[in-house]
Amino acid sequence: MKRSILFCLILLSLSPAVFAVQVGVSIAQMDDVFLSRLRGYIIEQGKTYPDMKIQFEDAQGAVDKQLSQVQNFINGKVDVIIVNPVDTQGTKNMTDAARAAKIPLIYLNRMPSDSKMGNGVSYIGSDEIEAGRLQMQYLADKVKDRKSVNVAIMKGLLSNDATRFRTQGAKEVIAKHPNMHVIVEDTAKWMREDGMNLMNNWILSGDKIDILSANADEMAIGAAMAIKSNGIKIGTDILVGGTDGGPNGLQAIKTGLLTVTVFQDAKSQAYGAVDMAEKAAKGESIQDIHFIPFQLVTPENYQKFMTN
Repeated sequence: MKRSILFCLILLSLSPAVFAVQVGVSIAQMDDVFLSRLRGYIIEQGKTYPDMKIQFEDAQGAVDKQLSQVQNFINGKVDVIIVNPVDTQGTKNMTDAARAAKIPLIYLNRMPSDSKMGNGVSYIGSDEIEAGRLQMQYLADKVKDRKSVNVAIMKGLLSNDATRFRTQGAKEVIAKHPNMHVIVEDTAKWMREDGMNLMNNWILSGDKIDILSANADEMAIGAAMAIKSNGIKIGTDILVGGTDGGPNGLQAIKTGLLTVTVFQDAKSQAYGAVDMAEKAAKGESIQDIHFIPFQLVTPENYQKFMTN
């Protein structure tokens, strides 16, 4: 009898480790400002599940490295895998490997274009086309009375669907306004310094730019710094739009460095991914696709986003 009780006590003491939910997370590039915030929120929400253990890996912008990380998660028999893809057109091998291993895979923030959701694979993030539409419609309304408006589009990494779809959304709005024309577009790789350098090049080329539409705040802020350093006024000479609405973007709206941004809810995306992982690990059904809405951020309403 005593042996039976002792055996039960040993089992109980081991149960947290035995039944812990193991989650492997691969982030495309941890030195990216937005993705760093995403990681922080994953950690934060993970703490609400005492049974959850989260292992992070940094893919450092390399598709092959990310695939290797996912394979290592599978070999380590994690319960759920969360991936923020390096290349949204380079996910098929990861998807196939996770399905073959029957391990739930959740894509976060960047929706794959070469992998179908469902059958153990899900996505949580936002509808990227909507970000481009919201940003550009606000800017278009600001210049609707001008005869001719030159637009420069600053893109993120060309391998990301966020880049393609945000640009597509912006161009859809531009196409509806005969007075607006895209005169130049190029990538600044999501980075502030690249945004600054690219904007400087455009200014030095002599092109007259009325609107700078950036796929992300960090590039927009870099561009705005270049604009100011060249003695050009933001808000009058050039309108500057960004996307993400994180602390840096909101501060830039407050100080007049940005004209508009679009709030991407990193917290809801990350929290949602962790909640989905917990459910999936326990065999509960989760959505194939879960969109978190974008929201327009302007000088008139930015304060309500400061606490997000």
